[in-house]
Amino acid sequence: MKFFYIFSLLLVATMFFSMDFNIQASFDPESLTITATLCTKNNIKSFLLLPNYASKDNPYLHALFEGASGSMDILSVTDGKGNEIDYTLETYPATLLGDETLRRDTMLLINEDVDKVIIHFKTHIKSEQLPEEGGYNDFILYRFGWYPLPIEDQKGLRIKPHRWQLSMQLPEGWEAVVGGEKKGSSSWKSCGNYLSCPIALVKRDSYEELSFPMGDLRVVVHFRRGFEGVASKLAAFAIQVLEHHIKKLGALRYSTIHIVQDPFPGLYGITADGLIAIGDGFFTSANLWVNGLLDPLTFYLVAHELSHLWFGVGTGVDFLRNNFMSESLADYVAHSTTLEIYGKDYYMNWKASDLFTSFIKSYFDIPTTVTQADQLMLLYAKMAGVKAAVADPVDAIPQNFSSAVYYQKGKRAFFSLEELLGREKLYSILSRYYRLYVGKNVTTREFVDFLEGYINPKVVNALFFERDNYDARIYFENGIVKIDNENMKVPLRVVIETPEGSRSFVTLDSTSLPYIPAMQVHLDPDMHSFDIERHNNHWPPLFKGGYSEEQSRYDAYLLSTHGIVGFSASGLDYTGEILFEKFPYYGIGLLNQSGYSSDDGRGYSYTGASLYLHPDLYRSLEMKYSKFEGIHLSMNLGIPEKLYIGDSSPILIARHNFSVEGRFLDTGNYYIQGLYSFNDTLKHGLYLEIEGLTGEINATPTYMGGFYGSWIPNVNSELIPSLNLLAVGEALGKRFFDPFYDVLSFEATSNALDPLMSKYPPTSYLLDFRVSLPYMIIMNRRISFLNLFNLGGIGISWELGSRIFDSGYVFDASMILSPIIYIIGDTPLQINLGFSFLMDAEGTSTLGIKGGISFGSSIYFNEKLGFSGMEKVIKWKNSGLQ
Repeated sequence: MKFFYIFSLLLVATMFFSMDFNIQASFDPESLTITATLCTKNNIKSFLLLPNYASKDNPYLHALFEGASGSMDILSVTDGKGNEIDYTLETYPATLLGDETLRRDTMLLINEDVDKVIIHFKTHIKSEQLPEEGGYNDFILYRFGWYPLPIEDQKGLRIKPHRWQLSMQLPEGWEAVVGGEKKGSSSWKSCGNYLSCPIALVKRDSYEELSFPMGDLRVVVHFRRGFEGVASKLAAFAIQVLEHHIKKLGALRYSTIHIVQDPFPGLYGITADGLIAIGDGFFTSANLWVNGLLDPLTFYLVAHELSHLWFGVGTGVDFLRNNFMSESLADYVAHSTTLEIYGKDYYMNWKASDLFTSFIKSYFDIPTTVTQADQLMLLYAKMAGVKAAVADPVDAIPQNFSSAVYYQKGKRAFFSLEELLGREKLYSILSRYYRLYVGKNVTTREFVDFLEGYINPKVVNALFFERDNYDARIYFENGIVKIDNENMKVPLRVVIETPEGSRSFVTLDSTSLPYIPAMQVHLDPDMHSFDIERHNNHWPPLFKGGYSEEQSRYDAYLLSTHGIVGFSASGLDYTGEILFEKFPYYGIGLLNQSGYSSDDGRGYSYTGASLYLHPDLYRSLEMKYSKFEGIHLSMNLGIPEKLYIGDSSPILIARHNFSVEGRFLDTGNYYIQGLYSFNDTLKHGLYLEIEGLTGEINATPTYMGGFYGSWIPNVNSELIPSLNLLAVGEALGKRFFDPFYDVLSFEATSNALDPLMSKYPPTSYLLDFRVSLPYMIIMNRRISFLNLFNLGGIGISWELGSRIFDSGYVFDASMILSPIIYIIGDTPLQINLGFSFLMDAEGTSTLGIKGGISFGSSIYFNEKLGFSGMEKVIKWKNSGLQ
């Protein structure tokens, strides 16, 4: 027994001295804490305490957008003999990490030279359901920083790769999924230098696992019960990708790759050493509406996340200063792998034999391929006014457009290198890069020097450091076909088609071609460059009757058709357009409005014209004309600004928006309406609209004005109230406004027969003031209904309001129920159903209902029942419209 005890001590000592970090931890799910001791002998003086980042209130952001905070308490710092060591908690110096108020107490500095440092700490997990660092009752994920992280460079976020050993005590019914090699029932170690010790804590009665051997490697999928089929599919995709990557890029250091189901909604993935978390949307919503519709996107996501095990995690980066070496590389490898294995990069499974498939694609306007989706992102970034280089640090790019730069533009930079070198040669270079830097951090300069060993430095500069938007073009001049590469050394493939055949070449420079009758010339046909404007990439220009898989709307001028069918109590109507379009900038063409009016008992059909202009994301002009509705004109203008909210970079948005709309039917029926809106909810919880309208309705002059305001107090509470005021009026006293615009009678078949509402005719002014108090109940596990949608929880809002108008005032109290529903693609669908009690000063009362449906998410789950375009109250004569 004594021999065994001595042998155990020697074994532990040997393991400790071979590791940079030795961590002994225990997890308490009741308090959502991890208490641990970290030992290190490597004379590390600075540690990053990531849980303390933004643990205090953000002064630049409204409380509505701030989640629960985590934190890390340093309980003691001692040497190997139990003596306390002098240390301080400092503000992390990297301004790239965000505002100084968010970086306080995020760095632990050791102020003495000692052989061994022992840090006793407690990490508080956020008491909020989040993709990571937050707490579900059966799942908690921490990829980075649940323990003090060694920092290599304090100018950015450059974690020092380190070797670690972990022992963790877990309560009954819990187990740990750790991105390292398991050495015992509750101990793990890294296989070399890792960026972190990632852990996922799961409940055994909620999670199961499937394990698949793959030579010296094993893929283990951890999933919530009931998703065995999805887990098997993910494993099959992972094995396909790993076999491809290992063959092309080299072997991994890991013995096991863990893939875990993250219960947070969404289609996403996040990766650390040996551990990948996949968003719940790929499980719970995977087969909604159409079985297998998300399969291509699922494969792509798995390929992207696994690629990080080579680039971004396997080879470390500074996530603030050279994130492109992580995301751009991983996305290029994922995309090229998809093309290599499947031959096509469909965004979704458009060949699924289901009637819903074509409806989904057209109704939601989803790109056909990942390539087209990338082009759309690049185009929107350009239309937003974003100019950024692939190698820019995070503070040089608006954060809401950073993915367009690091993912789409960066990926295209590597696809351009593929055009120049060939895929096999480029993969060979990337494989050498991985073998050289695996387990190490790489600076931008080191990466560039490595590439320039194989590639012309001018090409590297054009692809990674040029900030201007790239626009190659082709045109015909003086009998010569000219190709303009904008004096940038971007590899550009040129395809020439003639009656005798076709050929292609790659050029770095502008060039000219002699004209051959019936020739066609195409630039970058596979969308491998980050060329923004592609309509000028073809000579002669491309014209298509709609767009197909072979030719996208980003390349071809279109002759397209659009149609909308409408149903109402007064009949059926159809508006159809045939447009000549240059997507997304302009379209011009003919329209037809036809239908049947039950009020008149007659059908109608009118022909007219339609025009739209969208030069950028902030300006638009639309105009329609028909005898049915006359001339309808609308213009919108947003004022873009960079809004600082304390993070690494500002967001680029338009808080101030102006719009003008007008209609002219005849000299007795016309109006022009102006609207100004100010959306400052992010910073101060304030939203304002001011609107005015002037014109004639049925030959009667009309002057209307309106105001809507909403304010949410900046308080940290699960119950955050909102104050809302609607005020509308007509200057000449005309009664245009319905005092019960948002309520339907529950006691009668119509508002006109309701005991309360029938007492009050339309009014010339309306003041509607209400106070709302919402509360949200989030389910720990979403429930699917008949494969149509998922229920993720329910919002409940209590409202008290008062309506003041010409003939009196009415008090109301409402309860609004808002199920949190997700449909195909994990798209949130907002459905509101409200019940109202209304009573006037005379004691007459009634019950009413409210309702509404909209796509997407908003700051409040209950629909804003505010001001909504005064043209809706106008009754045009001879139009059949109400």
